[in-house]
Amino acid sequence: MRTRLAKEDRKANIVVEAKSLFQTLGYGQTEMEDIRSACGISRGGLYHHFANKSAILDAVVKAEVSDLVSSIEGEADPLVALLRNGSVHLGAQEGLLAAFKTTEEKRAYLSALDQAFSEDLLPVLAAGLEPLVVSGARADHVAELFVTINAHINRRVLMGGWSDAEASHFAATALMALTPFLKAPVAINELAQTLRG
Repeated sequence: MRTRLAKEDRKANIVVEAKSLFQTLGYGQTEMEDIRSACGISRGGLYHHFANKSAILDAVVKAEVSDLVSSIEGEADPLVALLRNGSVHLGAQEGLLAAFKTTEEKRAYLSALDQAFSEDLLPVLAAGLEPLVVSGARADHVAELFVTINAHINRRVLMGGWSDAEASHFAATALMALTPFLKAPVAINELAQTLRG
């Protein structure tokens, strides 16, 4: 017997089940039918909430980014918190990365990630940086620089262009490049040293 859930609860359940399937089967091997079956809903029920697997991927990535955003809200240094909570190189969980095998799948993931970063992460990061940037610099621009650099690192690693060590060194260099915009970049400098190994 199917359990009736409120619309938002059902969508959240679909996202959780889809993420689990993406991680175990791989994104390309997961079919809408697999997701439907894992959720215990009808085809119509699944398609009522999500038009296709790509829309589900967008929602899964948005949920991951939302968790990341929650982990930095209220932190004294949101850049450091973001790196510690979102960087595999610093001990964070890999998340969905291993689920994507083909170039097309990786591009779909990166597109969903870019959109979620832009919509959900940037505003929170900019607000958190507001008291930390030097006079004359804009917190929203520093946040945009950071997210752009992060997107570049993600793209290079996921598409096979960089090893973890290369990504860590580039991240360290990028952090050092951002320090002139910060009032007290001590924690950023320490983190950059950690990334350099």
